[in-house]
Amino acid sequence: MAEGKLTHISSPAERARRHRVLREAMAESGIDALIICSRGDEFVRGRVQYVSDIFQWAGWGMVVLPRNGEPTFIGDPLWGLSRVALVNWIQDFRATQTPATEIAGILSDHGISKGTIGIVGLADITSAAHYMQFQDAFGKTATLIDATDFFDDIRSIKSAEEMENLRETSRIIAQVFTSLEGHIRPGAIERDVLAEAHRLCRQYGCLDGIAQMSRPPYRAYTFGMDAEIDKDDVLCIDLEWGGPSGYWVEVRRTYSFGRPSDQILRYWDTRIETLDACVDAMKTGASSDEVLAARDRVHRKYGQGGFDSVAYTAHGIGLDSHEPPWVPGKERIMQTDMVINLHPQITFDDPAEALAVGGICVSDNVRVTPDGGERLTYERDILVDLDA
Repeated sequence: MAEGKLTHISSPAERARRHRVLREAMAESGIDALIICSRGDEFVRGRVQYVSDIFQWAGWGMVVLPRNGEPTFIGDPLWGLSRVALVNWIQDFRATQTPATEIAGILSDHGISKGTIGIVGLADITSAAHYMQFQDAFGKTATLIDATDFFDDIRSIKSAEEMENLRETSRIIAQVFTSLEGHIRPGAIERDVLAEAHRLCRQYGCLDGIAQMSRPPYRAYTFGMDAEIDKDDVLCIDLEWGGPSGYWVEVRRTYSFGRPSDQILRYWDTRIETLDACVDAMKTGASSDEVLAARDRVHRKYGQGGFDSVAYTAHGIGLDSHEPPWVPGKERIMQTDMVINLHPQITFDDPAEALAVGGICVSDNVRVTPDGGERLTYERDILVDLDA
């Protein structure tokens, strides 16, 4: 019987690059080892995958990466080790209910029990119980520091291999949208359309993701109601998927059956102008907050809102669906080959206007360059008339 292979394994050269860059930064910062913490969801499991190629769908996981020596994976018994073993190159992997005890032994084996240990995830997702166990097991001899931003800032700059992984996911999602258009028609059930989106994404090898839809009246994006699509609908479909490599894209496409109303067309034009302004602002050396400033200039021009919203207009993206920078919330100086997902946030003073147009949105991954952003999925957005 022919054996398949895991699709999310990085090349040996890419793996060596990641470890080298992290270790060089560790040496500069006086960090003897990193404890990289994750949990099995799309927001933080990519940290462990970045250093181990281990894709974790559930439970918690940790990787100990010493400045010198091989990494070790410590995982929740909930997820087990059979999938970890398939990665093949990582030799030391353990399932345990007492990770601090295991890590104390690992640090001792590397001769760094009294070293400086950076905890990646301490700022956001490391559980209080695990941190207290770390303190009890080795915190009285070692120095424990937060290394969350230290780690995330390094992985925010994408290599050539990572960029190709992101482009592959974009190509898949663009093909899914094209194939899905034959299923979007008056009388179709929302749930059936989104189920087809899931089937297509899985068939192309995507590892995880969601498909959502919004249509009038635009109250919210949902995962598909048991309701028929109407011929007068202008609907927006949102696909957020990690591709075969685990690298994510979030893309939205808007569809109509015939010419939409003048109100929707006017609003659509302002959405495209806002998106273009934000893409242009994604320049090497600029603050990520410049994306907000670009958005707000267009919003003021048309009397639109959203200036004080805490919802993200943009966020980094890669092995996790959300990475720094967060716009607003975690400002960074943008650097070449950062990849940022863009979906400009807007608010409405008039509830009736929100119900009439509020679900129409555009979104795509954007690569930061010295000359402004480079879109990775579509060069331009169009409002697709399925009757044309």
